[in-house]
Amino acid sequence: MIEQEGIVPDPLDGLLQPPPPAPADDGLRRRLLDRTTRALRRRRRWRTLAWAAALAACYAAGVLTTFWLAPRRVEVVQVQPAPAPAPETQPAPVAPAATDVDATSAVALEWKAFDADKPRPDLYRQAGDRYMQEKADPESAVRCYGQSLDGASDKDLAISPDDDYLLMVVKAARQKEKNDAKKRG
Repeated sequence: MIEQEGIVPDPLDGLLQPPPPAPADDGLRRRLLDRTTRALRRRRRWRTLAWAAALAACYAAGVLTTFWLAPRRVEVVQVQPAPAPAPETQPAPVAPAATDVDATSAVALEWKAFDADKPRPDLYRQAGDRYMQEKADPESAVRCYGQSLDGASDKDLAISPDDDYLLMVVKAARQKEKNDAKKRG
């Protein structure tokens, strides 16, 4: 220690100074670096695995939720009456007349309206009614009802009590389209 004039050296100065540097030990440095690197890599792997596990748990929860909340299909069994005994002699089938529209199927009515030279909304409407009554096929009925209302007047778009519920819905939608088109135009 260097003594300066008039200053008395403090007896604790030797204790408060940093220790002298240790001799360089490359083996110790290398071991410490290896241990630190392994610890950091291990933590990074655990963090990645934790993220992957959380994502897998979220995916599984979503799949299970859709499974639990999905509607269950209930099968309705219809009891059919016993077939009637066949008569001994069967009469020859009578082909429907060209004017007899009621004897044709919904598909035949739709094709007949489609093949007509001029629009036949009455045939399309009858085909739509048949699809709903006989086949319970609302998609085909909506298609036919829509064809029957193409180019319809306001009088034709008026809902009447004789209309099928699906025809009422299609008519209401067409009326709304016309009203919206008038407001925009």
